[in-house]
Parts: sequence; structure tokens; C-alpha cells
Amino acid sequence: MDAGLFHTQSGPIVGFANNAALRCAAVAGSCLWLASASVAVAQGVGTPAVPLGPNPSECEIQAALLGVTDPSCPPMRLQRPPALPPGTASPEAAQPTPASRPVPGPVALPPLPGPVAVPVPELRAAFRVEFDFNSAHIRPESRAILDKVAAVMTAPAAGTTRFRVVGHTDRVGGDAVNLTLSRRRAAAVVDYLATHHHIGRERLEASGMGARELLLPDQPAAAANRRVEIINLGG
Repeated sequence: MDAGLFHTQSGPIVGFANNAALRCAAVAGSCLWLASASVAVAQGVGTPAVPLGPNPSECEIQAALLGVTDPSCPPMRLQRPPALPPGTASPEAAQPTPASRPVPGPVALPPLPGPVAVPVPELRAAFRVEFDFNSAHIRPESRAILDKVAAVMTAPAAGTTRFRVVGHTDRVGGDAVNLTLSRRRAAAVVDYLATHHHIGRERLEASGMGARELLLPDQPAAAANRRVEIINLGG
């Protein structure tokens, strides 16, 4: 299947915690995806990422992988319901109380518990990186997107942040073959980032999921399932 399906499956605007809202359209090249999850599972990979935009800029990648953007980046807008003006009651509070319903009196509340640790949302982005058929050789047209990823990883805001590169395949072929291929492709991306952009290998690790986390389970052979995800592992 050609790469067109990968892009046509990606239409809606999606907002995220860094006030970014991006659109994925039918454009050749790479597509940026992001998912936030409170708990990571299976090698740090949870629910498949949500499509955000094609051929993302460094600012968009920075927002996805680091949760921040450089001051020089254009403003990014989060899709969220408008907040009520100060002093305005919520719609529920504006509803009159039926005369037949007694008005409750004051209730003694137990003391609040101590601070609760809130899990930090997971930052990860997925890219359509093109490889030769049944190979881990990165095609030239995919190097540009990896160059942008490298620029984000070497930016001051990244510091010593570590990243996991996870390869995914479609379900064409056997499970063992796909698992091995996904690991080789993830390792190829790590090698490209380390060799061409001098990112310390101690900051990068590679793993593969084969076809075990299809983006489109009802279309197991779809091109959208063939992707490379990058996960922020923290400092």
C-alpha cells in the first residue's frame, strides 16, 4: 500500500498540553504524531499516538518531544472549551432548586490528604520514516525529518534528556520477522542520529514492537502502521 493512506487517515486538529494544535493532511513525507499517557506500558509504549501534522517544523517537534517551545517559535493554540468569565456560575449551578427539594445544610468535611504525586504525561512522537523494502536502510527522503528531530534533541531545552526509538511494522509477514525488522530499523535511526548529529548514544536506545501495536488494527497492511516512535525518557 502506498503512503497516501497514512496521511488521509490523519485529518482532525488535536491539541496538547503545550498549547499546540496541528493538522495532518495529505502531504508526502513524514507525519508527526503525539500521545500523552500517565502510565507507560510494554517498553514504555502505551496507546498508539494520535496524528498531528505532516512534515512538522522543529517547533512542533520540540513541543511534542520536550513539552516546551523556543521563544522564537510562533504561538500554538490549544483546542479547549472557553473558560467561564470570573464570577459566572456554571450552567449546573444556575439551575433553580425545586421547591420540593430540601436545601442541604453545612457538611463537615474530613481533612484533605497530603500531596498526591501526579504522573507526568508521557511525551512521544511518531514519524513515518521510509526504509528500503524489507530493509533497515533509511531512504534519503526521510533524512530531512530526522535532521529536524536531531536539531530538537541537541537544542539547549533538551539538555541531557534521553530518548527511546521504537520501530513498528505492518502485519505483512511473520511475527518474528517483523519484530526483528522493527528493531533493526529503530537501531538504524539511533545510528543515524548518533553518527550524523553526534548525539551521545547514552541518550538513545532502540527497541522494536513489530506488528504488536498496529495504528490501524482493522487495516493490518496499511502504510500508517509502519512508523518509528520517539519517546521522551527524561533526564
